[in-house]
Amino acid sequence: MGDDPRMWQAVELTTATYDKVARNFAERNEQMRPAWAERIDEFVDLLRENEAQAPLPELGRPGDDITLEEYLNFVPVLDAGCGTGRDARALAAQGLPVLGVDLSQGMLDEAGERTPRRLPTGFIRYALMDLRRLELPDACCRGIWCSASLLHLPRKTAPRAMAELARVARRGAPVAIFLKARGEGDEAERFVPYPVPEVSQAARFYAFYTRAETEALLASAGMDLLETREFPDTRTTGAPPWISLLARRP
Repeated sequence: MGDDPRMWQAVELTTATYDKVARNFAERNEQMRPAWAERIDEFVDLLRENEAQAPLPELGRPGDDITLEEYLNFVPVLDAGCGTGRDARALAAQGLPVLGVDLSQGMLDEAGERTPRRLPTGFIRYALMDLRRLELPDACCRGIWCSASLLHLPRKTAPRAMAELARVARRGAPVAIFLKARGEGDEAERFVPYPVPEVSQAARFYAFYTRAETEALLASAGMDLLETREFPDTRTTGAPPWISLLARRP
C-alpha cells in the first residue's frame, strides 16, 4: 500500500471528502461530457438488445413507499457509485428504472435534492451501499453503469468489487466502466487533493490502470469485453486520460 499511512484508510478518507464536497462536486460536474453521453447511448442500445432476447415484465410505475426489495422486481440498471445522480438521471431519461448506490451519504443527499420526486420518464431509487459488499441478490440488475467509482478503491480490492458487479448483473447485461489511465513509470495509486482551493484538507484516493490492466480487471470477473476506449480528461491540464470499457455479462 505504499509509504503514505493514509493508504490504509483510502476508502474511508475518500468517502469523507465526498461527504464534505458533495454540493461543490455536483455544481462542477452537472454537465455531462460527450464521451459519457455517447457511452450511455451505446449502453442503452445493448440493454434494449438484451431485453429483446430475454424480455422483462412490465410492472408500471413503482409507488413512493415500496421497499428496496420490492423495487428490485423492476430489475433496475445499477448506477454503481452514483455520486450526485447525474448519470442516474440521464439513464432514467431513457425510460429506465435505476438503482443508484454510493458509499457517501453526502453525495446521496445531494442526489436526492437534485432528483425530482416524479420524473417525466423512468424512475430512480438511491441507497447507501459499498461496492465491495453489495447488499443485493444475484442477477437482480439489467445493466451495470460504473462511472469513476472503482478508481477510488485500492487495486488489490477492486477485483472483489468487480466480482460483486458481475454477481448482481443478469445474464447478457451490459457493463460500462470508467477508470483512469496509468502511463509507463507513473504511480499506480496515490491521493489527489480536491481541485478547489476553498475546500481545505480534502483529498481523494485514486488507482490508475494501464489498458491491459483494465481489461484484466473485467476478465477476472468473467466479463466478455466488447470495447475499450481511451480519451483525454480536458478539465485539468496534464490530468491522466480516461479509459472506458464496455462489456457484457455472459
